[in-house]
Amino acid sequence: MQQVPVIPSRGTVECGRCDRILARRTGAGLDVSLACSVATFVLLPPAVFMPLMHSTIRNLVFQESRLVSSVPVIYSEVWFPLAFGFFFFAFIFPALRALLLVVVLGSLRSGWKIPQRGRIFRWCEELKSWCMTDVVVVAGLVAYARAQIPADVDVLAGAWCYLAVATLAFVAEHSLDRRAVWNAILPDPTVYPRGHAVSCDICEFTDGSRKAGDRCPRCGATLDRNITRSFIIACAAIAAAIPLFIPAYSAAVMVNDQLTGVLEHTVIGTVQLLADRGYWAGGVVVLLAGIAVPFVELLGLSWLLIRVRFPERDGLVLRTRFYRLLHRIVRWPMILPFITAIAAPIVDFRGIDDIVAGYGATPLFMLIVLIMVAMRFFEPRLMWKTAGATS
Repeated sequence: MQQVPVIPSRGTVECGRCDRILARRTGAGLDVSLACSVATFVLLPPAVFMPLMHSTIRNLVFQESRLVSSVPVIYSEVWFPLAFGFFFFAFIFPALRALLLVVVLGSLRSGWKIPQRGRIFRWCEELKSWCMTDVVVVAGLVAYARAQIPADVDVLAGAWCYLAVATLAFVAEHSLDRRAVWNAILPDPTVYPRGHAVSCDICEFTDGSRKAGDRCPRCGATLDRNITRSFIIACAAIAAAIPLFIPAYSAAVMVNDQLTGVLEHTVIGTVQLLADRGYWAGGVVVLLAGIAVPFVELLGLSWLLIRVRFPERDGLVLRTRFYRLLHRIVRWPMILPFITAIAAPIVDFRGIDDIVAGYGATPLFMLIVLIMVAMRFFEPRLMWKTAGATS
């Protein structure tokens, strides 16, 4: 247990053992995050339904795409998980999180008391890792470069709206003072608890009058919950992800159906295609996010899980910091499936030049989702607990 001191208008408090940020004051208050969340929620529908890009081949055939058009196109080409996953990660989850933030911050700003406000903010925090507006923007840039190879592509209003959404979501995220929000919902105890105390690992509320397994009075999560079950789920997710590496990287993720023939591009083939056509920056993005990061995530998580099963006190801080690094980059491999989802409706000239999703897109998407699930359920505290270094 660590006491967080009074923080100045701008500053952070880090854990004295592993450097984890315990509290951060941004100096922005609630107004910036509230305003950005409102704007995000308002701009998301036009960003998704307005024209995204316009493409033509020698001004003979024309095609106009929308972000929402990726869903039926991908659904008709490959198995449904990628289509619905793109719809939820790019639109539903960001819209839902923005709405929940507006409800919580708006009620705190206006002084209205709404029921289960702590639970709503907990759900909002849970959605943070699954909202991928920034990933969609980077994928859109690479998809634009990929579509420029066979066609002339123009960026339209929907793309600019979505760029604004991603920027606003980024500002809302980094200006949000979470400790201030939790304290506004229910203040932290001001007296250091004596004797036994239980805590919440979501909102970090400490209570000396309750017992393990009770509900947190602030966010509704379980106090001192059993984290051993999470280890089993993380192991199962990693075990399910390993066999998917073969179809994900050996099968084509993108197929180009041209007049001269059908060209199938694997992940590595997509990197080579972008580099050969002069889009080396896009090739580097695909190489790092689509190949390097998934392998690092799988090997890194496997190493951490092994260290839980075979504990060792040496290197605990290093492994905890490594876990935080893996947690930050775990979403970015989703760039590659999203490139396929965005590029497919842009170049859709049947019989002339057509980009469709390959059979490798779905196992690649499922591989990344399983790694994200494993990361979500992995508890770094287990490494400390099994090594006997919890005090």
